[in-house]
Amino acid sequence: MAPVGVRGVTAMRIAVLMLPGCLLLAVAASAQEHGRIKRKPPTNQEAERIASEMVMNDGLLQRGDIVATDRGFFVFRGLAADGYSNDFAPIPNPLPATKR
Repeated sequence: MAPVGVRGVTAMRIAVLMLPGCLLLAVAASAQEHGRIKRKPPTNQEAERIASEMVMNDGLLQRGDIVATDRGFFVFRGLAADGYSNDFAPIPNPLPATKR
């Protein structure tokens, strides 16, 4: 194999550095060409519901953990009888209805 000159090494470095940029441009052009579906951001209610679902399905919950959701506070009791879903018990609000 013949040794590569300094110009050859520099040209190879430039080519290697340009490759990711070219790929990024190609992907961006493809995305625009195919008309990807653009979703509007969620409303506050949707964001609260999504956050509640995430916390209720958290795999790191331990028995006795309390979670706050859009429907109130719940205590985690462990896995449900089906062995797959989580089991929660509601915690009543300690504040009187007039102070809520």
